[in-house]
Amino acid sequence: MLQRHETNRQRRAAFTLMEMLVVVAIIVALAGLGGYYFMGALEEAKVDAGKTNLKTLTNACDAYSMKRGGYPDSLQQLLNKDEMGGPYVKGPEFLLDPWGHPFNYDKGGAKNQQMAPDISFNHPKTGEMYGNWPKGR
Repeated sequence: MLQRHETNRQRRAAFTLMEMLVVVAIIVALAGLGGYYFMGALEEAKVDAGKTNLKTLTNACDAYSMKRGGYPDSLQQLLNKDEMGGPYVKGPEFLLDPWGHPFNYDKGGAKNQQMAPDISFNHPKTGEMYGNWPKGR
């Protein structure tokens, strides 16, 4: 009788296949939810990085204007170094939005009331435009 009792204990010492499958299913579900929320946070972080880059480029254009008496014709001119100063940005990667597309640049600055150039980028998935002008324009 004692021997039979030990055999039952030995059989119950391990998890059944069904228990293992339930645990794996729970882990997969939690990982899927975590990935979904992580990807949303990643997109928000890219938009925030793009907004920060807009401010940096606007400041670089302002510095260019102070030294040269006018805004650059294109953002590429911020990379040049000459006797007047520069470069105003560290490298060509600063002229790209977080998705790798060049920033839109309008020297005329229609949305900034012709007081500063318009610099913007479009979100590739939603198409929403973000720019260096005051909201509502």
